[in-house]
Amino acid sequence: MAYTRQTLFSSTLLTWQNLTLDAAHPDWSADFRVTATSLLLPMTHCFGCQMNAVRFVCDPTTSLWLTPDEPYRMRRSWAAQKSSLITLTVDVVAAGRAALPLSVHAELHGWQQGLRTGEVEPLAVEEALLALTQTNLSVERMHASSTHQAVERAREHIASAPQAADTLTQIATAAHCSAFHLARAFRRYTGHSLHGYRTRLRMGLAWTRLHQGEENLTALALDLGYASHSHFSGAFRRHFGVTPSLMRTLAHELTLRQR
Repeated sequence: MAYTRQTLFSSTLLTWQNLTLDAAHPDWSADFRVTATSLLLPMTHCFGCQMNAVRFVCDPTTSLWLTPDEPYRMRRSWAAQKSSLITLTVDVVAAGRAALPLSVHAELHGWQQGLRTGEVEPLAVEEALLALTQTNLSVERMHASSTHQAVERAREHIASAPQAADTLTQIATAAHCSAFHLARAFRRYTGHSLHGYRTRLRMGLAWTRLHQGEENLTALALDLGYASHSHFSGAFRRHFGVTPSLMRTLAHELTLRQR
């Protein structure tokens, strides 16, 4: 798979890059193996991964640890999918998927902008990136069970179109299991309800759109699947502590300072 790579920071301890997938790859890739332990942080869309014959989904609410000892395969259906990659010079964790707070996206964006404007010193970024890798070590135990795979199918279905207003029954049909069983299993394996998972994905998309210069909040709300601006604004404030309009203003002010 071909990527466009942008190196944001590099030291003797780690390298931080932004990756953009050049073209869509709907089929499973051949085996890959990294040369150094790496933490991959999906920023947009979702993709499939396979390790030890277990297939699972990675999305902006997760991270993926890759190690030289563990080959992996990937399947991506989205061109221009963006990720951040932190490559370390030491081995710190086993390969696998880990949960990722939405706040990490904001932190990465802030460090990137700070480096660009000179408002953040490289030492501060290096320490912050190391701290991120050290607090993101809780790799999930992946399963090949039919229940776990049903949860993964549900994750992929929701993450592929988080703006959709699918019901529990519709999601369960896509996951090939009963709605009652899926509701319990999804919370057990992910720590979130189906609705909570979809909301986290929507909030990640909202944050990205606002920092890309989105002006029309009503259109953004509708694009994300909300019936009204007020419904969207309430969900956004619960997740980020500020309203979308204030976030838009802050993002605009940051853009002006960079010019």
